[in-house]
Order: sequence, then structure tokens, then C-alpha cells
Amino acid sequence: MKKKKGYQIFLVWMLVLANMAAALSLAAGVAMGIRSGYSRERWEDILKGKSWLQSTQYEQMAADAVFDVLEAAAKTSRMERGGQYAPERIIRVRDYLSSRAVYDMIPDSQKKDGICYRLGDLYQWSLKGTSVQQNVLQESYKPLFYNSIQQYANECDEEYNIVVSQILSVMEVLRKDVAEYQQIKKDWSYEAVNTRFALWDLGSGSLYTNVPELQKADIHQEELEQYFYGMGSYYSFDSRSANVMQKDVGDYYAYNTHALLTGWNVHLTGEYQVYVGIDTKFPVADAFAKEAQAYEAAKEHIQKTAALIAGGALILLLTGLFLFWKLAGYLSGLLAEVFAHSGMAVRVCILFIGYELLQILLRMILGSGATAAMVLLLYKAAALALLIWEAVQRQMLLDGVELLAAGEQETELLEIPTDHLSMGNKRMAEAVNNLGKGLRTALQEQMKSERMKAALITNVSHDLKTPLTSIINYVDLMKREESSNPKVQEYLQVLDQKSQRLKQLTEDLVEASRASSGNVVLEMERIDLKELLMQTSGEFEERFGAKGLTLMADYPKDPLFVEADGRKLWRIIENLYRNVEKYALPRTRVYLELRENGELAVMSMKNISEQPLNISAEELTERFIRGDESRSTEGSGLGLSIAKDLTELQKGTFEVQLDGDLFKIVLAFPLAPEENA
Repeated sequence: MKKKKGYQIFLVWMLVLANMAAALSLAAGVAMGIRSGYSRERWEDILKGKSWLQSTQYEQMAADAVFDVLEAAAKTSRMERGGQYAPERIIRVRDYLSSRAVYDMIPDSQKKDGICYRLGDLYQWSLKGTSVQQNVLQESYKPLFYNSIQQYANECDEEYNIVVSQILSVMEVLRKDVAEYQQIKKDWSYEAVNTRFALWDLGSGSLYTNVPELQKADIHQEELEQYFYGMGSYYSFDSRSANVMQKDVGDYYAYNTHALLTGWNVHLTGEYQVYVGIDTKFPVADAFAKEAQAYEAAKEHIQKTAALIAGGALILLLTGLFLFWKLAGYLSGLLAEVFAHSGMAVRVCILFIGYELLQILLRMILGSGATAAMVLLLYKAAALALLIWEAVQRQMLLDGVELLAAGEQETELLEIPTDHLSMGNKRMAEAVNNLGKGLRTALQEQMKSERMKAALITNVSHDLKTPLTSIINYVDLMKREESSNPKVQEYLQVLDQKSQRLKQLTEDLVEASRASSGNVVLEMERIDLKELLMQTSGEFEERFGAKGLTLMADYPKDPLFVEADGRKLWRIIENLYRNVEKYALPRTRVYLELRENGELAVMSMKNISEQPLNISAEELTERFIRGDESRSTEGSGLGLSIAKDLTELQKGTFEVQLDGDLFKIVLAFPLAPEENA
């Protein structure tokens, strides 16, 4: 057994060494490729088996050559006739300045349209230089059709100085144009480039070309086509049909040839044909020939480098798959340990990195073909399925938490099944289940405590009623006995007030306990809230008057019916009026308003507090809380709490608003439905 295990270890180490050697080979190949300086397009073209003529760089160079040679042909057409420099061509000064126009003849009717010179005369004059003496240009050459510039100016009614200025400008421009033409003839000569061109003016029969054997008067279209279409790359354009013929010249055909030639002011007398060809045998050592040699050298270098990279990658792949399988077994155990003792953020990072690394590995193994795309699609579908399953588990957890938050502790759905959950989700589900059990237990204890408190209040109140009733009765009897001592009557009066207050407090305690626990039986009926408020206002009119309070009531014109328990609604409103009677500032106004707001009947009551209200609105509705912190009044602190609980039991809303010493109560009850006729 030990021998077999030792053999496996030896094999693994051998594979590791082979893997490292393959990685070094791969790295060396990549380094060689980087140091070579070849562009990405060249690598792609050579690895795809393209020849120099099929390469991206050649097509771009060919397209540029077609574009440049057309410009050269257009500029050549201004200076030549019959393929030769033509100094006898005529230049009308103002036309040449505006459009580089050159003429072979000027009709008699146009001789006064502008001063004219022969092209050669103006060029030679520009080389000799000009002289102006006493504002008169010394004329080295006479204009055509006139003896002097002055004669032309006089007979054609033009200003002498303007004509001279135009002539001087034309000479400067012409000198540059002739120099450019001479450079074009040199740069695009048959001996300088492998690019051949011919611009054939069908109107005049003139041919502008850099091919000596084509420079003859009786040239035919068949000869041009045979010459250029026999080259490795060519482009042709016929203005009569806008027909384009091209081979291996890139995307030049996307240009509008006619628009280009027109923009360059080509001098043609009618329709024309354009031919451009590249001699792919490259007899001239121009840029094409140099790049062809460089391409072949690059092909040899890249193929060797690619073989080195491919060999290293193949060995790396074969050994890597086995090592990856062994490593995966080790990592799976390690990841299980890490997952069991790490947080959620660490787990997500590990999973994301693993997903990306595996995707990169698959791309390296499979390449970019259809099979690779299908495998990657399946891989992503599997990842999506895992994410969906994770989302389903999280939704189960969310549903359980929402039920818990909604107070549904008794439902069986709260017990989230944990059999098929993943590690982290299983722990979370167990925590939610335990939390639900704890909440149920706490709720049961709370309900038990509430029942005990309610029972205690009820029992204590009941036990207090009997002796309290006896005290009230005996005090009443003692008040009826005649006594000459005024102190006795005063004491009896105090006993009577305090016993009545204690009785009211006992009743309020019982009612507050029932209202807060919901242990109240409601007899809902249709009640006119307007009438009830008016009745209550009448009953408290005398009490309010005793404190100097003036009630300002605002009722709607029609009755306002609500669905409520009449006795409980009366208790709510009475508590509000009592609250005003006890705590309102004497000799102030009390505002009562009743209105209909949508599907609600809204009642508001506001007054100025006698005592400072250094308390929040929420605290005023709690039990035993009073706005009178000195507790000098007879309130129990239960009135607003009872009113709020009874209001909410009848599906109404109870809101306290404070603004300084302004105290405002807003009640809202749903309107009662209309009675059937």
C-alpha cells in the first residue's frame, strides 16, 4: 500500500515538473511574440494562413495608394497634354486663383473675361522674379491678346493695381504647383513605384499615366484593361456607368471616385476612365516590396513562436488537467472548512473568483469556436441554475422572516424546512426557526402577563368597590347629621370628594384594562355624530361657563352618520370634554369642528392648556400620564388612553397634536353606509 502511494507521489511530482517546463516554454513564446513588435493584425493574418496580398496591412496600403495616385493624376492633368508637360496651356489669372482652371484655348468672346498668360511664361516669370517701379510692374512677358497689362486694364475697365496683385498671386501659387507636379512625376514614375495608373480623358483622348508603353495616341480600352487587369491588384472606374472593378485594394470602392476627382479640379473635357494597378511581383524596391519582405520574415518568426506556444500550451493543458483534478479534490475539502468558518462576504468572494477562474480556464482550453461557445453556454446555464436555487432558498427565508415580522408566529409555515438548504442558508433557516420559537414563547408569556394584570386590576377594583361604597354611604349619612362644629362639615366634604375621585379612578382602571386588551363587546350601530356632539356640548355648557370657557362649534349643515358603538362613542367624547374642562386655560375659547373628509367623519377639538405642555403628544396618550405635572388637578391620567383605545377598537384614528400650549385632538371614524330606502 505504501509502495503504491509512493508511486502516485512520484507521478504527481513528475507531472508538476512537466507542467512547469511547459509554462516556461509558453512564457518564452509569449515573450518572443511581445519583443517582436508585430501588430495584432499581423499575428492574426499569419496565424490564419493569409499571404501578404491577403493581409490587412496590404489592403490598407493598396487603398491608400489608389487614393493618393488619383490625386496625383488629377494634379498632373492640369500641367500636361498628351502625357507631356504643356507650358503652352493658357491660364486666366482670376480663374486659376479660384479653381486652378487651365485652358488649351480661349474663344474670342471670352478674351475680355480676364487677363491671360501662357502657363510656361508665368512660371518662368515667377522664377526670374518681378520688379515694380513707380507703381508699374515691369513686364517680362506680355499677356495674351494685349500688348500690356495697362492696355488690358484700360480696354476691359479694370483697375491696374488689382490686376497686378492677381498676377503676382498667381505666380506664387503656380510656382508651388509646378514644383508639386515635378515631385509627383518623380515620386510616381514607373521606375520609382510598383503602382501604375492611367487617367483616360475620353473627350480629348488625352491619357495621363506613369506607364511608358501606354503613352501613345492610338490607345484602346482593351489594351488598358488587359494591362491593369493582369496585375495582382487593380482598381478601375468608368464615369459613364459608375462601374467599379477591383481586386485586393481594400475598401477603396467605398469612396466616390468622381467626387474626389472633381474636388481635386481634374482637367478633363468629358467622360473618363480611371485605372490603378499594383505590380505584385514588386520589381521596384518601394514600400510594397519592403513590406512584402518584412511580412515573409514575420511569418517565419511568428510560425516558430506559435509552434513554441502551442507545444507549451498543449503540454500545460494535459498536465494541468490531471493536476487540476488532484488540486480540486484537495481544495474541495479546504473550501468546506473555510466555508464552515467564514462570513458570507468571504464565501461570495471565493465563489466569484472560482467562477471567473474556471471560465478563463475553459476559454484557454476550448478556444473560440462553436464548441467552445456551446460549452461556455452550458457552464453559464449551470451557474444560473445555482443562482436560481440560491434565490429560491433566500425567498423561503424571506417568507419566514416576513411571517415572523407580521406576527404570524402560530403558523406552521414559519417552520422553514432545512433538509435541502445549502450550508449558510441552512444555518440562517435554523436561526429563523429558533427566533420564531422564542417569539412564540415570549408572546405567550406576554399574553399570560396581560391576562394576569387584567385579572389583578379587575379583582382589586372589585375588592375596593365594597369598602369604598360603604365609605361613600357613611359619609353621606354623616353629612345628614346635624353638627354645630363647622370643621366636621368641612372634613366630611373632603372625604366625600376624595372617595368619589377614588371611585372614578377604580372605574377608569377597569375600563382602561378592558379597552387596551380588546376585551370589550361592541354593539355597532348607525349614529349621527353631529347630534351626539351637539348634545354633549349642551351638557358641558354650564361646566365650561364656570371656568370662563367659550365653545366655538362648527358643524356641517347635514347630519353625519358613523358606524360605532353608541355607549363607547359617548365615553370617548365625554372624556375629551372632561379633559378640556380640567386642563384648559380659564377665560379662553375652545374650538370644535366636525367635517366630512372623503369616506371619513373627522372631528377636531383644540384649546389652550393652563399648564405648560413640556411633554410629547405620544406620551399624553399613555396610561397615568397627565399634562399637569404637579398633579394638582383631579385627573387620573387615563382619560386620553381610554379614548384612544376605544377609538381604535371601532376602526377609528385618534391623534394628539401639540403646538406650544395649543392642545388639539383629531378623531376620525369611517362613515356609515347609506340605509336602504
